[in-house]
Amino acid sequence: MDSLTQRKKHLDPQIQGLLSDIIKVIPNVVQVYLNKGHEKKNTFRYRWNIIIDAPKNDINNKFLPIVQGLFLDHQDHFLNIFSHDYAKVELANGNLYFFNHCRTEHLIFGNRDIGFPWNQYVDLTNGKVQKIIEEDFWRFLEGSLAFEKGFKYFKSEGNLSQAAFMAHQGFELGYRVLEGFLCGKVKICHKIEVHQKFLERNIYRTKGMFNLDDHAEMELLELLDRAYSSSRYENSFHIERDQLDILELKLESFLNEIRQLFQEELELLQTLSTSGKKTSLEPQKMEEPNLLDTIRQLSKENFEMMRPANRRTKKGYYLNHVYIHSHFSLFYTLRSTLNVCILALDEQCDMTLDIKNIKEDVKTVLEFAKNLIPLEEGNFLDEMRELMLSDKETTT
Repeated sequence: MDSLTQRKKHLDPQIQGLLSDIIKVIPNVVQVYLNKGHEKKNTFRYRWNIIIDAPKNDINNKFLPIVQGLFLDHQDHFLNIFSHDYAKVELANGNLYFFNHCRTEHLIFGNRDIGFPWNQYVDLTNGKVQKIIEEDFWRFLEGSLAFEKGFKYFKSEGNLSQAAFMAHQGFELGYRVLEGFLCGKVKICHKIEVHQKFLERNIYRTKGMFNLDDHAEMELLELLDRAYSSSRYENSFHIERDQLDILELKLESFLNEIRQLFQEELELLQTLSTSGKKTSLEPQKMEEPNLLDTIRQLSKENFEMMRPANRRTKKGYYLNHVYIHSHFSLFYTLRSTLNVCILALDEQCDMTLDIKNIKEDVKTVLEFAKNLIPLEEGNFLDEMRELMLSDKETTT
């Protein structure tokens, strides 16, 4: 049996339900990757990486809120949604996050033949790609290290407000480096507290990070943010030297932890690439199940779009699911459908006079129709073709 189908079959029922919901409400999903978090390092049980063939704005404004709604009752799951184009660019730039967590053995939905990152970098054992990744990391971290030097210089010169600004920049750039290889994307924000909360979805607080439950450390965070805004918009900022002493120790510790965390991620890549894990990229040899059982399992997983009507009273099927955001959205779609039908009646010009948003009506109807496309059944047909036809019959 296909290894992807085998993995899906053995997923926890809760995971299977979430995956099914994701595919239902977002027809643009290309791939879904799932792996477990590290018990001592990560703050979650499962890490989801969803790759969608859609513009970034659509993902942030349209799809992300929907998927976040699906995970409201699963706070121990870490969720990331990426556009297909963004993921490819990040892979080309050597982003460790995608190398380590979007691997073929983590794929639970999509075509494994185009799985990240193996379609671009088949051989990671020669060290060439790893060297590029290391060079890029040090190039990005260099900014934080430069601000750390600036911090120490201005502190020694007695320019405490400028030193605080340098500390802020050192922390901000450091968080952005961490977010890149631990979360897959960078939070665009200047508030250190926001960066830390974003990162704490992924890893437990480190020594160099701030304790958001501690009043004194929250006061330091507020001072850092004021130092940033003051340097840009005003020049009336004050900070005590002993507060800078604490910030110096935290910044030094923070930058050391960034190096350590990167090294751990790099070692994970090396381990997965050179150890026996590499063989897991190929379909594992398992006992072949009965062909009829396989077909039944595939049917159960993928025939989801329609359910039979009560054959005693009515023939045919009921449509099992169509995603509608609200009652208003449903009524709006029905009205748009009628408007499009009216527009198709060329001779009934008087009936079209009150139809103001023709393009929007057509778009609404097309989007609704797109949701009716049975993607699951398409997956079933692909699986069945592979099961029932030989390579000789399917190639030209």
